Amino acid sequence: MRTLIIVARDSMLSDLEELLSKSGVKAYTILSNVMGKGVTGRVFGTFLNPDINTIIFAVLEPDQADRAINALKTLHSGRKDVSHDDKPIPLKVFSFPCEEHV
Repeated sequence: MRTLIIVARDSMLSDLEELLSKSGVKAYTILSNVMGKGVTGRVFGTFLNPDINTIIFAVLEPDQADRAINALKTLHSGRKDVSHDDKPIPLKVFSFPCEEHV
C-alpha cells in the first residue's frame, strides 16, 4: 500500500476529485481550511490573504497510486503550460509506503 498526500489550493478541489475518480480512486480523506507556508507563500485564509489550502489523503494499491500520480503530474504540467509567469503552481503531491494495522 502507498499513502498519497495532495496539498493544493481549495479552489482546485473539484478538479482534483474528478481526476481521482477518473483514476479509479474511490476512497480518500479531505482536510479543508488548511493554512501554512510553502513555495507559493503563506496561506492565511484572511481578508487580505484569502487563499486557503486543502489536503487529500488516500491509501492506495501501488498501481492505483501510480495512475493517480501520473494524472496529477499531467494536471500540474497543464497548469504550468498555461501560466505565463514563473509563479509556482499551488499543487504538491507526496507518496510513501504504508501498512494497514487495524
